[in-house]
Amino acid sequence: MYRRAWPVLVTGFAEPVFYLLGLGLGLGGLVGRLAFAGHDLTYARFAVPGMLAGAAMNGAILDSTYNLFFKLKVEKTYEAVLATPLSVPDVALGELGRAVIRGAAYPAALLAVAAAMGLVGSAWALARVRAATLVSFAFGAVGMLATSFMRSWQDLDSVALALGLATRRLRSFLAS
Repeated sequence: MYRRAWPVLVTGFAEPVFYLLGLGLGLGGLVGRLAFAGHDLTYARFAVPGMLAGAAMNGAILDSTYNLFFKLKVEKTYEAVLATPLSVPDVALGELGRAVIRGAAYPAALLAVAAAMGLVGSAWALARVRAATLVSFAFGAVGMLATSFMRSWQDLDSVALALGLATRRLRSFLAS
């Protein structure tokens, strides 16, 4: 499937990197240095954990809502899949696993870029990828649950609204 849809994956990797460059370095040049928890940080270094969580959340929930809805309602993929010996829980766990992998790959790539830019303080930053994997699991599961109740493409507008509110909440939580 991803042989044809590789631009979707590339944009998922590129979007957080552009945010890091634009907000972290561009806006960070205007903000200057920050005193946070007794440490003197650049704005870019301060913003990286929130961007990691946001990348995990976006990757997982977009995969578990828009892609799942398309396969469920438009392509009718699951009607063919359920004609095999697979059960509904098998299909759901497979889709959730794919959403988690995609949701964890984006922050891992962003962390590699941030490390190359010198914005990572220690090797403990790898624990952030594990935390981002948990974030992607949580949002992927909620996205699948929400998608199971959607009837039309217009219902996906509520996902965008909820995603914006959750991103704001998650970033403020990680910054505190």
